[in-house]
Amino acid sequence: MIDQTDRKILNILSKDAKASLKWIGNECNMSPTAVHLRLKKLEEQKIITGSKSVIDTYQLGYQTQSFIGIYFNKANIYKTVSKSLLEIEEVVECNYTTGNFSLLVKVICRDNKHLTEVLSNKIQTIDGVARTETFICLEQTFTREIEF
Repeated sequence: MIDQTDRKILNILSKDAKASLKWIGNECNMSPTAVHLRLKKLEEQKIITGSKSVIDTYQLGYQTQSFIGIYFNKANIYKTVSKSLLEIEEVVECNYTTGNFSLLVKVICRDNKHLTEVLSNKIQTIDGVARTETFICLEQTFTREIEF
C-alpha cells in the first residue's frame, strides 16, 4: 500500500516528471536518498511504470487531432484489431469501450487530408472493422493527471 508521502510524490511527478529528488525531498520533508528509495519501491510495485515528456505535436506540424469510434463485424475481435491499430503510427491511444462503438482511438495527423488517408488506407482496411465514426478535435481545452 502507499501512504500520504507516496501520494504527494506521485502528485508532484504527475505535474513534473523531471522534478529533482532534492526538490521532491524539500516538498516532502525528506532527504533525496529517501525519495529515491520511495521511487524505487513505487517502480517495483508497478505504480510508476516510466516517465514522459509532453510534446506539442501541433508545433511539429500535426494539426489535426481526432477521436475515431470503431465498429466491429464481430464482438470478440478487439484484441486482433487493437494489435493492427498499434502498427499505425498516427494512432496514439486505443481504448476498448462500452456504448455504440467497440474501440475509441485517438489519432494525430498533419491535416484533414492526412486523416482521410489514415482512415481510408489504414484503419478501415483492418479485417473486422465494419465502419468508423470520426470526431475532429477543434481545440484541446486541457489535459491533466488525476490527484492521488
